[in-house]
Amino acid sequence: MNRNQSHIQVLPGSNGIKDAYELSLRAKNLDIVCLSSAYASVIGDYFDKEYAPLLFGSATKTREILPDTEANRKDSQKKDGRKNQVRFLAKSIPSESDFLVFEHTAILVSYNLENPFAVVITDRDIVANLKNQFDRLWEFLKKI
Repeated sequence: MNRNQSHIQVLPGSNGIKDAYELSLRAKNLDIVCLSSAYASVIGDYFDKEYAPLLFGSATKTREILPDTEANRKDSQKKDGRKNQVRFLAKSIPSESDFLVFEHTAILVSYNLENPFAVVITDRDIVANLKNQFDRLWEFLKKI
């Protein structure tokens, strides 16, 4: 695909979500906003048993923004804080969704129980916009 071409792909269902996550395993640097707490209702143990071990066992550098919960804080202590960094966000509105951005790709995930899906976006301007938003949120969370 031409790097300047825009492309949007909707991947339906739990298998579509898993396929989208698989794309992120190629990233050198991966930024994640994971606000879902009930993802297992849609994808089972895929994230914990398959995806996370591959991701965190790889050379990929991650920055994750997670809901500020005791469980997430405890889990973050298992990460080295350099290659795999974590910051926390207090959720004011429930959201069963994730957002990943890497290289020239953004992935939006909805864990809606009735109609789960992922959207893979390779539009240069949208990806740049989402990267900028992530970077600003990351810096803000460092200060609080």
